[in-house]
Amino acid sequence: MCETSSLSELRILDFTGELGPYAAKLYAGLGADVIHVEPITGDPLRSIGPFYENLPGIERSLQFIYYNAGKRGMALDLNKEKGREVFVELCKGADLLFESFTPGYLDNLGLSYDVLSAANPKLVQTSITPFGSFGPYSAYPGSDLTCSALGGFLYLAGIENDKPVRACDNQSYRMAEVYAAVGSSIAALFAQRTGIGQFVDVSCMEAVGMALETAAQCWDLEGTLRRGRGKEAGSATIHPCKDGFVAIVAIMGRNKGMWEPFVQWMKDENVEEWEVFDNDHWIEQAYRESREAYGMFCHVFERFTMQHTKQYLYDAGQAHKVAISPVSNGKDLLENPQLIHHDFWKSLNHEPVGGEVVCPGPPYVFGNLKWRLGDTVPVFGQHTAEILGECGYSSDEIEALAKEGVVHVAKS
Repeated sequence: MCETSSLSELRILDFTGELGPYAAKLYAGLGADVIHVEPITGDPLRSIGPFYENLPGIERSLQFIYYNAGKRGMALDLNKEKGREVFVELCKGADLLFESFTPGYLDNLGLSYDVLSAANPKLVQTSITPFGSFGPYSAYPGSDLTCSALGGFLYLAGIENDKPVRACDNQSYRMAEVYAAVGSSIAALFAQRTGIGQFVDVSCMEAVGMALETAAQCWDLEGTLRRGRGKEAGSATIHPCKDGFVAIVAIMGRNKGMWEPFVQWMKDENVEEWEVFDNDHWIEQAYRESREAYGMFCHVFERFTMQHTKQYLYDAGQAHKVAISPVSNGKDLLENPQLIHHDFWKSLNHEPVGGEVVCPGPPYVFGNLKWRLGDTVPVFGQHTAEILGECGYSSDEIEALAKEGVVHVAKS
């Protein structure tokens, strides 16, 4: 891959686990040399499912496969003095270091940013943790659920007095990782221009706070607690259909220009009792929020939707300029014509499982930079010897480090 079409000159250390790997993956996708450093006991993500064909194994975690495709991998024990020496050598040649250790962990090992930056003044170290490296919460244990809860994300997903709802998987982690990637690229650009690296601190809780739109401001300015609008008739509501669910936004505020195409659609479909929608009281938000309005909307609209598939409702609604969409499941996404047109889904042949794994493709498309999924996923310790050799270690030194348990070298 030529220099003009990739980030091949960047070397990135990725010492993360369940939290953090997507940040470095975004660079690996653009051709950067990303080295995934695992503890000698293995990346915890290797033990987290789902697994290929539902069979657990350290090389079969679908999450590990996806987040580490295109990276090289090595295993290193930081609890040993020689392991810490190797880590400093790795940092000497790196542009970025992503890590998700508990705040203070590296400092206590004598691997603080001051130590690492003394070895490499241009190094950008990005720490991704639940609550950040500083402040009263920094030492608290955290998880995706607790970060989503404390950051306000869970509350917004509920309706009225319903219990808050957790989004599937680790959404607060992914939010933090995206901000970590963006912040690190800015810091790396600054380092290229000035020769000065820096410590970048990323908090999951704060990243979640960035995703809440106007929730905090609504309370600050209006004294109102903003939640989901799932029971305001026709405004961001979800309804059953023949093969699943559809989401519809037939009106927002007093936007009569949105409502009229919906009424016309119901008329053209000859929906039973469509006439109830042809009334200006639906333009009033207060009416739509009433129990009467919500019940009537569901009664008429769902009698229609239950006769049709998600695809029919989507096509017919869009043809009438109505904002309606299927609630897609995994199968729907794999078969989505828009994603297929963009060749979004990519297949990775993962040799340890003897089969292909389908993965999401690029989250962006550039004019010149070329994105890649990566040909392989590193097995445990696969590139340890190769990477140590690049750092100047001889074959005998590498063999000695392996015998002492400082590193793990996969058998070829």
